[in-house]
Amino acid sequence: MPYLEQETSRLQTALQALAAQQTTLTTQLTTQQQAVAAAQAQRANAQNGVAQAQARIPPLQAAAAAADAQVAEAQQNLLDASEPPAGIPPLAWRARLTALRKKLTQAQTAATAAHAKVTEAQQGVTQAQAQVRAADVQVAAASAAVQAAQAAIAALQPRRQELQAKLAEIERMNAEITRDPLAREALQQVAADLSARTATLEDSLLTTRFELEDAETLLAGLLTRRNELTTLLASLATQIPAAEAQVAAAQQALATAEAEVSTHLQDGP
Repeated sequence: MPYLEQETSRLQTALQALAAQQTTLTTQLTTQQQAVAAAQAQRANAQNGVAQAQARIPPLQAAAAAADAQVAEAQQNLLDASEPPAGIPPLAWRARLTALRKKLTQAQTAATAAHAKVTEAQQGVTQAQAQVRAADVQVAAASAAVQAAQAAIAALQPRRQELQAKLAEIERMNAEITRDPLAREALQQVAADLSARTATLEDSLLTTRFELEDAETLLAGLLTRRNELTTLLASLATQIPAAEAQVAAAQQALATAEAEVSTHLQDGP
């Protein structure tokens, strides 16, 4: 029967389309799963970077504290030597002060460098933590994409089962129609099934026609409204220059009136 052949062809085409769609989704799923693995590996590396950066800070802080202690010691030595002791020639005392100032400058330079290293290490920790957060975002995005692909694949299964069930039903009908010898009860059941299917298709066709009529009526109304709006816009476009000219003239008149009022106020009564 032509109808059954057409239905078989339609269902087979729909199944092939579903298979192609599932293949595409499966490829996307594999890609996203690989992206999740790569993002997780990147996150692990970033976490290792955080640990390594944090491990650098305590020794550097200890070195900075030692440098600060040397600065304090040099400052105290310079303060103690600010007055010349008895019995030391002025030239020797000034030489000692110069040496102490130089030592203080060197200690301050070393302390500054030590604190700079601490700051650099702390910035390294901050950057590594930012990399961890960025990797977390990538992992979350890739995981969401994996879940979406899995959900899309799962959503295909009910439709595939429905199409396969309809195809099996048509194959059963064809088998009953072509059976030799014919089984009257089976043919009667097939006829009833075909009648029910025909009635369903007729109802669907009738509903579709009504929906089409409604859509055409709506479209006609929208086209009419669009034409009205187009005409209105065209009319407004022609009125805009005149309105702008009126606004400019009103502004000019207002400016003139303000000038006259100012003149009268200056001239007095």
